[in-house]
Amino acid sequence: MSTRKNTKAAALAATTLPPRRPSTPRQGLMARGAKPGEVLELSQPMGAEEEGTDTQFVSAVGRAMAVLSAFRPDDGPLGNAELSERTGLPKPTVSRLTYTLARCGCLTFNPRYRVYQLGPAVVAMGHAAMKSIDVRQLARPLIQQLAHQSNFNVGLAARDEQSMVYLDAFEGNALVGLRLPVGFRLPILTSSMGRAYLAGLPEDERELALAELRPAAQSNWTSMLKQVKEAVAEYEQHGFCTSIGEWRSDVNGVAAPIRPPAGGPVYAVNLGGPAYLLSEHLLREELGPKIAELTRKVEAAMTPIG
Repeated sequence: MSTRKNTKAAALAATTLPPRRPSTPRQGLMARGAKPGEVLELSQPMGAEEEGTDTQFVSAVGRAMAVLSAFRPDDGPLGNAELSERTGLPKPTVSRLTYTLARCGCLTFNPRYRVYQLGPAVVAMGHAAMKSIDVRQLARPLIQQLAHQSNFNVGLAARDEQSMVYLDAFEGNALVGLRLPVGFRLPILTSSMGRAYLAGLPEDERELALAELRPAAQSNWTSMLKQVKEAVAEYEQHGFCTSIGEWRSDVNGVAAPIRPPAGGPVYAVNLGGPAYLLSEHLLREELGPKIAELTRKVEAAMTPIG
């Protein structure tokens, strides 16, 4: 009798669970013949970083951060199976991590559907982090204005491990565009944003950053390093860096670094869009100089008085 009840309960639970969200991230890029109103909307999977042989690295903390980073801005709640797939961690490990993170307030657990979402502790930390970044407050009205004037996506980002992460972003008013939301990650070596960040570093720090990025490049390292050196030269000559179809074949972009005069982390501002709308000529002759001017204004506003 007990077995029959359990079977019925399981069947009932199965009928009330929502359909599984596809675990494969959307990476739809608009083709040349896009219809008005269509938007290039991109997302990318997040995985656990390589731990290497760093004796100071706490593996448990790194894995917990990988789980938290697996949640994306457009996600609903996720189960352990989806988190395991996104992070590359074994499901039993993910189960222990999500339980612990929920106990700490970093995740919220829905017992009915057995799924998690980011909890209030993470929201509070994110809010505190954003409030502490003065450059974001200084750059925001300028990048919003440029997005409105150019009708392309303009964003502010900082480095996180192998990626540049959007801290702020504004979309233009064009019917066709590129949507890169806050929290979106761009590769450092192939994006204009990442190249601008590298160009803005002092030479010794740039060499260190390149050494850290090299393992992920694998067999493409030689060509990528050549492109980075060309981007640094481009920045030194023009004040901005470009990426012409090198991050994605149908996306072009231009960016410039923000270097705090008193020292501190280097940020970058970029402008990007579909290649068939955002030509190389438009980037180099019109929008690149505007990005360079924007970053100079932010740097000037950050200059200490006295």
